[in-house]
Amino acid sequence: MEDETELLQNIFTKVNSDVMNQFLHACVDEICGRKRVTFQQFTNSVEWTENEYKIARQVIFDLLRNPAVLYLENERMPHRYVETPAELQLAIRTCVNIRREHLVKALLREHSIKNGTTLLDFDWRLKWIMGSSKLATLKEPLLQLDLIIEDSKSQQILDLELNRDELDMLINALEEVGG
Repeated sequence: MEDETELLQNIFTKVNSDVMNQFLHACVDEICGRKRVTFQQFTNSVEWTENEYKIARQVIFDLLRNPAVLYLENERMPHRYVETPAELQLAIRTCVNIRREHLVKALLREHSIKNGTTLLDFDWRLKWIMGSSKLATLKEPLLQLDLIIEDSKSQQILDLELNRDELDMLINALEEVGG
């Protein structure tokens, strides 16, 4: 454990505070599903080897993905946080303060995707049905609802066609679930 603490001290003392802030925010961006952090982005700014970069990235990802870090209370912080240099601890706290909302959303999304199907988005269209092969004049509204859902394996579109009664039942069911 002492070797890891020394290694972390060595890796993170090679970085000035501006570059560390950029690195932390880039890691948050990646956790939130944006552009991936690459070694090439920081190779000119930091004297890290590629292995040191991988270790630094993994440490930061482990810390930022730990929900306890979101509280910003020393008693709740993970052990690995305490092992990092004081300058890095301050930078992490500042970054989390600024980006807490983004991190919470990303962590909740990761958790929900791992543990079930998640509604990502929806699209709807309202149609007015004038008639059908069964009835010459129907004049009934019909809602086409596309639910874009994601689980741990894939993303798909669930297409629903609902008449007024079915739509009322769906709305009532959602209101009951929502509380």
